This record gives sequence, C-alpha cells and structure tokens, in this order.
Amino acid sequence: MKTKVLIFGLLLSTQLHALELEGRSDFSKRVMLNAAVSGFVDEIAVYRGQLVKRGQVLLTIDQSHYQLVIDQARARVASVEPERAQMQTELNKAQELFDRDSLALVELQQAEYNFQIAKSQVEVATSKLRDAELDLQHTVIRAPIDGLVLRLNTNLGRYINTQVSDPTLVTLVDNKEMLAVTSLTSEQWDPVLVGKKARVVYRNKFYPGKVLAVDYDQIQQGGDLPTFELQVLFVASGEIPANMPVTIQIQD
Repeated sequence: MKTKVLIFGLLLSTQLHALELEGRSDFSKRVMLNAAVSGFVDEIAVYRGQLVKRGQVLLTIDQSHYQLVIDQARARVASVEPERAQMQTELNKAQELFDRDSLALVELQQAEYNFQIAKSQVEVATSKLRDAELDLQHTVIRAPIDGLVLRLNTNLGRYINTQVSDPTLVTLVDNKEMLAVTSLTSEQWDPVLVGKKARVVYRNKFYPGKVLAVDYDQIQQGGDLPTFELQVLFVASGEIPANMPVTIQIQD
C-alpha cells in the first residue's frame, strides 16, 4: 500500500523510498552577451524567442571607425617595412665586412642597433594592426551556443560606451537541456541523491533526467523552515519555458 505525507508543502512518497516533489522549471544555461567595443548598434539580426545556432550573428556594432583604424595600421606597417628590409641588408653587409676584418666592431654594432630599431618599429605596427583587426571582429556579436534569444536589451542606433558601462545586450538560453528545481527539508536532504535517475512531469508528459546537484547551504524564506535546493537536469527539447510548475519523481 502506498502512503503519501504532505510535509511543508512537499509531497513525499514512501513507496520504495522514492521522492515526489513539486518544483519549477528553469534554464540550465543562460549566456548574457555584451559588447567588447564601443559604437552605435548598426544591426539587430534576431528577435526575442528566436532559435539560433552557435556562430550565428546576433547584432553588429558600426564598423566604419574600426575599418578606418585597420586601414591606418596597414599603411603604417607598409611604411616601416622597407626601412627594416634596408637595415637588414646593411647589417648583412656590415657582418661580411667585419668577418673579413674590413669593418670595425663599433660600426657592426651600429648596424645591428639600426636593424633592431627598424625591426621594433615593424613589430609595434604589426601588433597595432592585429589589435585593430580584433576590434573589428568584436563589432559582430555571435551566438556562443545553440539556443533561444530570451531577451534583447538594445535597439538600433543606441550608442554603447564600454568605457562607461557594460550592459547586457542579448541573453541566450539553452532551452533543450532544462533544470527542474525544488526544495528539500532537512529530513529529506541526502547527498546520495546526486546522480540518481529522476523523472520530470509537466502537463502529464514525462521527461527522463537525473539529479544534478543538492545544495549544502540552507535557504531561509520568510517564516518557513529552512530548506535545501535540489536540481534535476533533463531534456525538454524546447517544450517547457522557465518557471513552470513541474513534478519531480526521484527513483530509489
């Protein structure tokens, strides 16, 4: 015979020591994206609720300034590279003369110094070019995961100043792998629950999963007795939104 006792709002099944608990759904992964560079929002390529693939463009910051910086950096590299090549040639000649005892050591050292200066200028210019190219890449914000656009917190033409603030522009969630979250009383808490098979019930449909975590810190809510959060990971395939009531059945 199966008996059930309601304890602090949680339904505890005594059959085979299994737990049946009421909880809520939540997203297993939330990714909040911001801009790495400043500028005007030039394009918003997605909408709220849209499913996106990893690498898909979400929005773009105006690129005109960053393209100009790249053009200037490339011009700088082109202007200092001939000097480095010339100093390399002169150093090679100086080394040959020195090896034939036809050049003083101080003159060879001067040629080496001139070459190092020219080489350093090329390295600095090349480094600035790489930084400019990276900034241009950062004007395009792409989805780092497959998922769903939960929130868009910007609009076309908005100026993003990363030096002043760092606002979240897009929030993505994994709507396939979900969490079912519930609370355990001190009597129900047990670390061996982690890893156990579980079943999440939503609108009379069953979703297999497993217990992902059991908190060690108590949660105190108002005048209620303290509880411990338990999380079940399950695959919902986009069929359940967050914060929906679910039933969690943990197998013994």
